[in-house]
Amino acid sequence: MIPEYKSVSYILVWADTNTMYRNDSLNYTINKEVDKALLDQTMYLIDQILQLNPHEILIMDNEGNFPTHKNPLVKVIPSYQSVGYLDGERPEWLDKINMEDYREDTDFNHAKSLAMAYNHGLTIATGDYFIIQHNDTRYLFDNFDSYTLIYEFISELEDGKYEYITIDKKPPKGTSPEGYDYFADCYWFLCRKDFYSKHNIWVDWIRGDNNHLATITCKDKELKYLHLPGFFEIGEHNADEFNKKYYFNSKSGNLHIFRDKPFLLHFKGGTGLHRILAKNR
Repeated sequence: MIPEYKSVSYILVWADTNTMYRNDSLNYTINKEVDKALLDQTMYLIDQILQLNPHEILIMDNEGNFPTHKNPLVKVIPSYQSVGYLDGERPEWLDKINMEDYREDTDFNHAKSLAMAYNHGLTIATGDYFIIQHNDTRYLFDNFDSYTLIYEFISELEDGKYEYITIDKKPPKGTSPEGYDYFADCYWFLCRKDFYSKHNIWVDWIRGDNNHLATITCKDKELKYLHLPGFFEIGEHNADEFNKKYYFNSKSGNLHIFRDKPFLLHFKGGTGLHRILAKNR
């Protein structure tokens, strides 16, 4: 049975190595080979998402050079302000939200520029549900019907009364509060359209990662959330063993599972590091 239609906005951020170098010249270099691999993979992912019956795909363009897409569902949104591209001008969308954890960007970096771009996307997305996704991910349609896959996730979200579903279990950092075994990030993150605004969750300036605050907020409020099995699942840190269990090799990328079937590969670092290149995995 085909489930009832639900409108889903997908939010991706585009940044090439020029963006990364501008934000953090100590840790990033400009690399045209990586830029091409990032663009090719992003285009491939867009084509995959178009098979998922999206309401829209927002490409938050942090560099200003993402090509116009022929499909009108793919909307390229200039988000240069997220990386301080417009010196001295405060982004207008920041005034639309009230961040309890707000910090001035005196210690700006690539992670925070991504966080701002994703949150910029959240303020303009119009679907009933949002999927925040890194562009270094790839769906495994051999294991699922592409048309019903996201509806299955939405059913899981609603039936389980979860606030969000994500693939990631981010280990704590030195800046993380005590008492948390893991945190969400935005490699693949599903929520209702009002999740961020309802709980006042926006840019995590202290830790630099998008969705640490999502986990902290839900745990503090005793709300349910679901982290799917995958690379950071407890006892499954060994990518060789975990991938081998599902007939993938470690160079395929980090594998993530839904209903005991592989559904997503994450190349790990494709938005900022050179592991988007198969030779570096």
